[in-house]
Amino acid sequence: MLRLNTVIFLISFLLLAVIHAVAIELSLYWHFPWFDIAMHFFGGAIVALGVYVLGDLRMIPRTYLTKSTILACVLVTATVWEVFEVYAGIPILPDYVFDTALDLLMGMLGGYVGYIVGRNIGQL
Repeated sequence: MLRLNTVIFLISFLLLAVIHAVAIELSLYWHFPWFDIAMHFFGGAIVALGVYVLGDLRMIPRTYLTKSTILACVLVTATVWEVFEVYAGIPILPDYVFDTALDLLMGMLGGYVGYIVGRNIGQL
């Protein structure tokens, strides 16, 4: 039986994938600059929930489900995503450093929210 963390993660991940596909098709990232910020926040929360799911599935020891470990996973994932964006040829704006820093910050804030949600749901 799936745990609530896993169900929320799967629904959120699917929602993120659909929103991203629609955003690419409709060029929402280029028409609405704030949209990218919201997606990084949402992505960070989903990565944090994903770490909880790995713990639920016993793919990682549950002792790893600490705030620092989860936020480190979010930071690594967000950094890898930013590197991917550069290599994928996504336009680099004149304020690329600021944009990247804001993306990482929003991912970390989302990761913290995901950590809190995962921790509280795991106690149910």
